[in-house]
Amino acid sequence: MGTTGRPLRTERAVLAGDEARHRLLEAASRCIVRRGNTQIRMAEVAAEAGVVRSTVYRYFPSRDDLLLGLLLTRIDAALAAHVASLPQPDDASASIQELMLVPVQSVVGNALNEALMSGESTAVATALEIGSEQIVDVVLRHYGPLFERWQAAGLLHSDLDPRETARWLHTASLFLLAPVWRHRPVDAKRLFVEQYLLRALVPNFA
Repeated sequence: MGTTGRPLRTERAVLAGDEARHRLLEAASRCIVRRGNTQIRMAEVAAEAGVVRSTVYRYFPSRDDLLLGLLLTRIDAALAAHVASLPQPDDASASIQELMLVPVQSVVGNALNEALMSGESTAVATALEIGSEQIVDVVLRHYGPLFERWQAAGLLHSDLDPRETARWLHTASLFLLAPVWRHRPVDAKRLFVEQYLLRALVPNFA
């Protein structure tokens, strides 16, 4: 027994919980794609996953928690892939442009990403707000080693706080993902990154 008096969770139980969360997130993804936005109901997700509604609430107390779980999972996987595929990881300027622009371009043509970023997906804003620090944690976990490398090489301003930089880049990404910006030409997005991000992050960027 633990100090709380509750039985300790076994490794098998933890694994079962992870599997259950994954199953529910996959079900939620299918519901979101089918609707074309995030205005889903918990009962709908339960039916899609083949479980009772109380099971969904056991792992996700609200729809906002469910959406946040889905966003965190997708952001984590996407950032890992983007960082691993950087063509010039030792070039801060080129890499920051890639890290900002590739995710934006990946929305178009991906049914789930398009539904999550749909103008009707107003619930996403709430999920992003309640999970803002968790999302920054994910961003920092993937970008932090790059920030350290670039700062050590003099390619990033030495006085930049890594967490604040991660938060700033995440906020800028959301700005570029908004419908009003998402459909603008790539050159316009690249100019935004160069003028308003790289000049502030990279010493002597011209």
